[in-house]
Amino acid sequence: MTLSIGDAARAAGPRAALITADATLDFAGLAAAAAAAALPTAAPGHAAPLIAHADVATVVAIVAALERRQPLALIPARASADERAALVARAAATPVPADTAFVVFTAGSTGRPKGVVLSRAAAAGAAAISAAHLGWHDDDAWLLALPLGGVGGLAILVRCLAGRRPIVLGDARALAHLLAHPAVTLASLVPAQLTALLDDPAARPGPRLRAILLGGAAAAPALVARARARGLPIVTTYGMSETFGQVATGDAATAPDAVGAPLPGVAIVGGTAAAPAALVVRTPALMTGYLDEPSPPLAAGFTTRDLGYVDAAGVHVVGRVDDVIITGGENVYPAAVEARLAALPGVTAAAVVGLADERWGELVAAAVVAADGYDPLAAAAAIATWPAHQRPRRLALVDALPLSAAGKVDRRAVADHLRRCSFAADSQPDSSARTPNAAR
Repeated sequence: MTLSIGDAARAAGPRAALITADATLDFAGLAAAAAAAALPTAAPGHAAPLIAHADVATVVAIVAALERRQPLALIPARASADERAALVARAAATPVPADTAFVVFTAGSTGRPKGVVLSRAAAAGAAAISAAHLGWHDDDAWLLALPLGGVGGLAILVRCLAGRRPIVLGDARALAHLLAHPAVTLASLVPAQLTALLDDPAARPGPRLRAILLGGAAAAPALVARARARGLPIVTTYGMSETFGQVATGDAATAPDAVGAPLPGVAIVGGTAAAPAALVVRTPALMTGYLDEPSPPLAAGFTTRDLGYVDAAGVHVVGRVDDVIITGGENVYPAAVEARLAALPGVTAAAVVGLADERWGELVAAAVVAADGYDPLAAAAAIATWPAHQRPRRLALVDALPLSAAGKVDRRAVADHLRRCSFAADSQPDSSARTPNAAR
């Protein structure tokens, strides 16, 4: 199927396309709204800047731009005025290839946001490989609760346009209510959203909800298990802006330390369990390149910043290339320690970073979100049984982990907080008597 609202209207005109709290718009109505929409202007060959709000007007504008083959530079609605101005200026300064559909800006949590250039072919490819894995049911409707300025939300719109299925659009702050919507069968969430959802005792899945794709950041196995125990049909996913979203997806049988198998038409290679390496992804949804900076070689696939390996259980992501902590000559992968911490009784979330240290190079440090059942002495006893180099030598209790605009843990903010905390003197790395310090 094509990414054309005109084609969708001709093929499925009376079928629902966009469901909101106030009204339902069918494909014929969405096509009419797109035809009448005024798009932002841009110089020929440039992407037009669009502030991507989570509203009907943004959905209509994106659909209209696809129909008119006008590339869009999607500006995150949560960006500050200065950040918006900078992104708009970058889009205006650099032309894009003729087949460009979108420029999506990464969160920029480790520096300047990258402008990821995505072609129409990549958009169609992303929709196709997702459909080949999940399939479409005749009554499917996908909840859109992720920002349209990123690939997580944008991919939902593209999939539903290609599949001629409706989007359910609502205020993401009312997530529990939206998941219970009688039309919703599919949803996509990030771990921070799922954690907040599980904190709502009234949250229940809707009567026809068949899958919640959980991605955008590493999800602790304990979080997934907790959600499934509440009846939520969680499937873990892996993807990024450069691959137009998901390239690997799991199911209920996926091993807790894996995110799932590569989607049909996708190839992912990495290292081994003993020696993880940067994952390389080949997909029909691959980006064209970056907007205004050198692009990496893409002929053999996109080399990610994620460390991992692939085996019979699926794709394993153990951390980021630039997040590896080297302490006393040992490599520590934060994701592995975070999973261990999240499995402790009473721990609901954890973030692990390295702090500079003259003696050890870096110290393993952790910020932990704990519930009422958290017992620091029991946690200390459990941590004492871990390999010495993986034990956090700085541990602070926090009310919540700081998040970026994309819903990912802001590791720089975590590290800044831990540097400000007051801790007792270090124990030796091989000590089993150390009690984690707590600070708020």
